[in-house]
Amino acid sequence: MPMVPPDGVNGVPLRVHFWTPHSAWPSTVRQVGCVVPHLRALVEARGWAWQISAGPELPAVPVDWLLCLKAVPPPGRCAVERTVLLVCDDADRVWGKLARFGHVVSVASPALASLIGALHPRVWFVEETESAQTIAQGQQALTGTLPSRREACLVWHGMRGSLDGLLRLRPVLEEFGRESGVELVVVTDRRDGAERWGALRVCWVKWSTESLAATAATARLGLVPARPTLADSHLKSAGRLRCLFALGCPAIGDSRSPDVVEFSRDCGLPSAQTPAEWLVALRELWLDPNRLDELARRGHGLVKERFTAARTASQWLWFLAGGAQSG
Repeated sequence: MPMVPPDGVNGVPLRVHFWTPHSAWPSTVRQVGCVVPHLRALVEARGWAWQISAGPELPAVPVDWLLCLKAVPPPGRCAVERTVLLVCDDADRVWGKLARFGHVVSVASPALASLIGALHPRVWFVEETESAQTIAQGQQALTGTLPSRREACLVWHGMRGSLDGLLRLRPVLEEFGRESGVELVVVTDRRDGAERWGALRVCWVKWSTESLAATAATARLGLVPARPTLADSHLKSAGRLRCLFALGCPAIGDSRSPDVVEFSRDCGLPSAQTPAEWLVALRELWLDPNRLDELARRGHGLVKERFTAARTASQWLWFLAGGAQSG
């Protein structure tokens, strides 16, 4: 999506609702919660009479645009041509019901947008982005303690459904733990605890935006392996990788995702797929503190420049103000 509203837009009154049935999902916070305040500010600055709401309930009155995060609304809530599917992953949830939507917006990877485009005539792509608060937290973390001077700690983050990607790396992490004395912190949706994987101490931290930010600020390096399926590797965005960089923690991503490979290339960062490649990448960065710090700064700068929620809000303004019809 472009970022500048089409020519001749007069800001006619609109009622817009972002429907997010699963409020606890991180994707709800990232794709809607962080973006809507910026969108409202852009509209207010133009003096446009728009009503923009968001939440887990469907609107009680008809709206001009209904944007649905990974969910299919019952018929009649909004004209089909003004009903929009937002999908960042789990496309199988809605795959057979794409005809219920006038537009599909992939808030994920170009690969997923391209795949959906084979089935739907109006597919748009928006980058997954980070909030201003997250980026500010990362800058504070880098200013306070550079990664090379932090404790010998690795971090992984994600929901329990993604843990199979991490568990497949357990032999690699056990070997790296024996070599380096490192500790692994897993930020996920389960209660706090600790265990051992061979010589490696593993600490489980209950997921929240606050716990993730605190952990990333004290970790030396993150890792973001993909899950084994095609949908959860090739089609995934580099969002979880960029999130760690946004928070001031350099990280290694999975080379099965083209989006991860592209972001990693822009950073000068290695990516990995096989166990041997993961071990080489971990050793390479762990033993080069100057490079580790430089990658952290470069990756954080790229996120701040290209992957912000304010940018996404500008794209939504373009879409809702007439771009969807003219594009």
